[in-house]
Amino acid sequence: MAEVLVGAGSLVVLAAAAAAAGWWLPAGIALAGLLAWLAAGLPYAGGRLAAGTRAAARIGLLPLFGSAFAAYVIPGAPSWSAGVVVAVLVLAQALGLRPSESTARWITGTLLAAGLALIVLCLAIPPVEQAQPGRQPGVGGVLLAAVVVVPLLKTDKTDRRWWPAAPVAALLALSAAALYQLGPFRLGLSATSLRDLLAAADAPALGTMLAVVAALATVSASLGSLASAQEEAGRWPVLGGGLLAAVLATVLDPFQALRIAAVLTLVELFAAGVLGRSTARGTVVVLSSGILLIMLGTVWP
Repeated sequence: MAEVLVGAGSLVVLAAAAAAAGWWLPAGIALAGLLAWLAAGLPYAGGRLAAGTRAAARIGLLPLFGSAFAAYVIPGAPSWSAGVVVAVLVLAQALGLRPSESTARWITGTLLAAGLALIVLCLAIPPVEQAQPGRQPGVGGVLLAAVVVVPLLKTDKTDRRWWPAAPVAALLALSAAALYQLGPFRLGLSATSLRDLLAAADAPALGTMLAVVAALATVSASLGSLASAQEEAGRWPVLGGGLLAAVLATVLDPFQALRIAAVLTLVELFAAGVLGRSTARGTVVVLSSGILLIMLGTVWP
């Protein structure tokens, strides 16, 4: 599932991370991968607290995916359209709609092929002229970039690999190509910078293909996140939480929705670390997620 989360979340996350870290964006991705690896190695904890934080983190991704869908698939649509998308998906999942394993593999393959095509396109032509901001991001920017990337890499109980190698590699490759073509300043200007990337690469006709890929990625990631949350908390709490997420998607822009997803994921990591505090790994996760939560609340503009 992590690959699908990356495909859907990268539509917005790369822009936010580039705005925070600049050319150090790949370092933020690597740091997020390290934190995801540490958390994946913790003993799987039961109980209501652990299940609730895991479910909340998955539901917290819905406003991000809904706003990304609206921004890429129906640009210019009113803000409530993102909420409608999320509400429809929540109700569909409650009725039992979920991609089969074969469909999920097909979707993953399609997203990987689309990402590879975008990377090749970026590297095949000379980069655009890159504007330089007056202030260059420092170490704090790398940490903020890690904060916004972590929600895409955190595994669940059905996908607990010790190192999310494929998602991290995909994000690193895509971020490197985007930085090469646009530079960090232009990449971080807009939540829809990947669409701007096609225009910079003199390929605006591929915008329709990007819209199709964005729809496929966000819909499948939303349904998968809802299914994971339902396994943790049950149908009715997830239905209520999902409808609340639809309301948030109506009033939040993509970057604000990403902040919500980051907060809930860090809370999940903190709780997992506390429950696994008897291990050195759990202690590191507690300290890391706690520091990142403080930074998220005090540094991110």
